[in-house]
Amino acid sequence: MLLFSSWSGGKDCMLALYRIQKSGTHQVKVLLNMCDAGSDVSRSHGIRQELVARQAEALGIELLQPKTDRAGYEQNFKAAILKLKEQGIAGGVFGDIYLWEHRHWIEHVCSDCGVEAIFPLWDNPVNELAAEIIGEGFKTLTVSVNAKQLTENFIGRIYDQEFVAELSEFEGIDVCAELGEFHTFVYDGPNFKHAVSFQKGAVHFRDNHWFLEII
Repeated sequence: MLLFSSWSGGKDCMLALYRIQKSGTHQVKVLLNMCDAGSDVSRSHGIRQELVARQAEALGIELLQPKTDRAGYEQNFKAAILKLKEQGIAGGVFGDIYLWEHRHWIEHVCSDCGVEAIFPLWDNPVNELAAEIIGEGFKTLTVSVNAKQLTENFIGRIYDQEFVAELSEFEGIDVCAELGEFHTFVYDGPNFKHAVSFQKGAVHFRDNHWFLEII
């Protein structure tokens, strides 16, 4: 079956993609990255569109980056899926782990569009997923941190064993950040043709989050 991957550029969607690729049962043809209508960044992780494009090129997978605002997100997401369906895409891959509310929304959207929703990471223990991401050799950078849950020193860090060990010391923090504790950008790994080139820019604080600009 031909699939699209719902794409943020972060570690969870990357691992979901990688598991599908390793299984050999389906083929991911397109990364679907919803972008902000009023800027040049993706809506999910605030990563510049150009960086996501470099990531897709390094993975050797086609990229679709529709623009949307918050109010029109579902409508525009469905329009993108229907466009892909016309090209033979029959399902989507999602990196969700345990948030039922979000999974129900995805299943509703995919059902309305007549495509299958696939969740390769669903209900897996987060510590095992973290160990798999690191053990498989993915290189992952934290690009935003929620100041209500974590301290500033977690921004701009590599997601490695030391990072996960530090996270584990915080009560109530998910090491995979399913609850929005932080967001990431994967710049290299076993399914990359080459590492993604980037430079770290300034760190900004807004809306109770630290954001690392990467260019």
